[in-house]
Amino acid sequence: MYPSTPSIDLPAPRSPPSLLPSLLGEGEPLRTQTFGVVFSTATYLLYGLITWYQVQAGLMHSGIGWALTLLALSLNAMAYIVVRRGWVLTGRDPGLARTQLLFGVALMFAAYAALGPGASGLLVVMASHVVYSMFIMNPRQVWTLVGFTLGGLGLTMLACHWLWPARYDATVQANGFLYALLVMPLIALLAHRITAMTQRLKAQHVELQDALGRLHELATRDELTRTHNRRHIADLLEIEQAQHRRMSLPLSVALIDIDLFKSVNDRHGHAVGDQVLRCFSQLARQQLRESDLLGRWGGEEFLVVLPNTSRGAALLAMNRLQQRLATVSSDLMPMGLRITFSAGVTELSADEGIDQAIERADQAMYRAKTSGRARSLEG
Repeated sequence: MYPSTPSIDLPAPRSPPSLLPSLLGEGEPLRTQTFGVVFSTATYLLYGLITWYQVQAGLMHSGIGWALTLLALSLNAMAYIVVRRGWVLTGRDPGLARTQLLFGVALMFAAYAALGPGASGLLVVMASHVVYSMFIMNPRQVWTLVGFTLGGLGLTMLACHWLWPARYDATVQANGFLYALLVMPLIALLAHRITAMTQRLKAQHVELQDALGRLHELATRDELTRTHNRRHIADLLEIEQAQHRRMSLPLSVALIDIDLFKSVNDRHGHAVGDQVLRCFSQLARQQLRESDLLGRWGGEEFLVVLPNTSRGAALLAMNRLQQRLATVSSDLMPMGLRITFSAGVTELSADEGIDQAIERADQAMYRAKTSGRARSLEG
């Protein structure tokens, strides 16, 4: 047998850095705006190829063609620098999208004057600018762009016919202008309809999110006390136990029962009893730490989950809550009732189930009640 060749662990090949973050920038709004400028530049490069064809075909003077192409690319380069640096991330014209659109339409006027017989094709390009505007402008702004485009086009046609009547036939230009006069307002009307539909969809989306929020609230909160309900506090306890088991940190729970709560309902009515539960839960949330979890376990019972807390520290926390309740009970509770509670406190071990720990806390709470109430015992 041949000796086996020892394996050598080679480092994984490093993938080349992506050009996208360096080209478009970090953050979704900046990337979106910068991509718009890059896309516009690519579009003008295609226009440059068409201009080159027009120059070769003798439809446009080469000097004018190069001047228009360089002007368009220079404007896009300046827009890229401004947008990429985040100078127009917000404001009246984020990403300079509207400004670029107006510059593009103005360049079309110059190109129309330079093209002669081939100028009619630019009417389609101008219409495409109006189509694009419906995605970045509101209906009023789209109508303004339509007016600017038609007005500028009409003045350009008149100037061209006045300067070069043989090159720009009045009948042909009038025919093109009538088509533009028909199509561009139709596009503006379409933009108005699309904007209205988009606004309705946004409103429906907001309503749906509100409805989902209310459903989540109903599914996870106790309606009376606004604490976690039993199912949700149990789920949260499982999550906390898994996390603390991985990190070897202490986790304790306390099961609280309001003393003589049945007599409160019998003597004062369920409305007063409900108010007692609400006041107690409010006080408990104020007294406990932000990391502690409070849930209504059932009836007048509450479960407290205390992360990163040993059993002794949890017992001290319950005693502080008992003292605080004794201090403010007569002022906080309805009809000046003095309310106390009995609690059982235990610490979860790494290898036991949640039900076992809660059962220990429940037994400790029962001992606290039978030994005189208004106290917390370890389980």
